[in-house]
Amino acid sequence: MRQHLTADEAYQRKLVRFLENHDEPRAAQTLHPAKERAAAIMIATLPGATLWHEGQFTGRRTRLPVFLDRRPDEPIDTELRAFHEKLLAAVHRSGMRTGQWQLLECTGWPDNDSARNVLTWCWAGPAGRFLTAVNLSEHAAQGRIRLPWREPETGSWQLAELLTGARYDRDGDELTGPGLFVDLEPWATHVLALAPDRDAMPSVVTPAG
Repeated sequence: MRQHLTADEAYQRKLVRFLENHDEPRAAQTLHPAKERAAAIMIATLPGATLWHEGQFTGRRTRLPVFLDRRPDEPIDTELRAFHEKLLAAVHRSGMRTGQWQLLECTGWPDNDSARNVLTWCWAGPAGRFLTAVNLSEHAAQGRIRLPWREPETGSWQLAELLTGARYDRDGDELTGPGLFVDLEPWATHVLALAPDRDAMPSVVTPAG
């Protein structure tokens, strides 16, 4: 995945990304729920077009031939549907994909190389600055992500989780120096908006319930 994402942004924008289609097994049938959510966050926050298959949001597991016009009744996964609705609303509302995309590096330490399992990228443009980090492994991962922008060098910055509403305060010199420290559980993610003060933070999706 990392090698694939090293291609330039112009190439990435020409791609079509999806987790399932009519020719392949359904994601809910083949992927662990946490892994499915991590993959959905990736394709939603990477450059390029995204395709969402009919029934994917509700967790359908039966793959049907395209020439059939009927299908079995299946229980609706309400949590999965709520997750996708929140994800798509947050990405659209943020406007991140109207900016410039850049692949970043998550670095570790000699005695902890789990950072190699973290993929991370950012967007910067008129809508603001955004960072996505995904732990693509079944083990916890820690590392530091150095931001590529000069503006955060001084002062306090706020990081807002677009999917949960959580907020964090970080020093600007940390973000551009050693880098943002991340500690991600298996298949866990961050989708963050970054701004120098609270008033500049974009709207976030309030967690359900």
